[in-house]
Amino acid sequence: MILWDWAAVILPHDEAGSGPAVVLIHAGIADRTMWSEYVERLADAGYRAVAVDLPGFGEARVASGEQAPWADVLRTMDGLAIVRAALVGSSFGGAVALRAALVAPDRVSALALISAPPPALEPSPELKAAWEAEEAALQRGDIEAAVEAVVHAWTLPDASPELRERVAAMQRRAFALQAEAPPTTEAPDPVEQRPDALARLSVPTLVAAGELDKRDFRQGAEAMARALPRARHAVIEGAGHLPPLETPETFWELMLACL
Repeated sequence: MILWDWAAVILPHDEAGSGPAVVLIHAGIADRTMWSEYVERLADAGYRAVAVDLPGFGEARVASGEQAPWADVLRTMDGLAIVRAALVGSSFGGAVALRAALVAPDRVSALALISAPPPALEPSPELKAAWEAEEAALQRGDIEAAVEAVVHAWTLPDASPELRERVAAMQRRAFALQAEAPPTTEAPDPVEQRPDALARLSVPTLVAAGELDKRDFRQGAEAMARALPRARHAVIEGAGHLPPLETPETFWELMLACL
């Protein structure tokens, strides 16, 4: 199998173990530390686990020019000599994982798309309100208000103070990095370029969402599971938008079953 002919670009990452590779891709309100509890656990289960920071999150600065985070994931796999891996993505990370699989299906052994936005998402009023509250705070330069808007929108009402602060800390790091970012453009979306791509993707896929998540993601998971020919759909009881952090044991069992 030929690796992608790119210069090796290794995203900041945590790694442990040997065996079949599993690449963990964080949510858009998080960074690679959301997977801290899973890296060693996967290693103990016989996998080579790699959790990455996407550009603009954690320790990954944004480079100027065209942004294609799925390509960054594949380049990082090249740099780490990973020929093929299972990709596990949460929320935005699920969207990145799906696009990596579309452009390089031979590099992906399995997919787990957790609370991932469906292609051509038409946001609900609830989702629009969440985005607008965050953006309004950023526009007036109130970073803490923006962080609070994110925590309010994406954690459950009964989330523990520890979980809320964990999300807040990851989001603060992201806002700081993104404020320093140079001008960029977005790469063409592989899903939009190839409307029939989902129906032709033969990678075994878990598509899941929390039963308490916003309807955009619950309904989106159902739609993606119907569109992907080898998909299994799951509803994660008791979880909202962040099942890996909210219901870790249930998520662990689901993830292991799809690797």
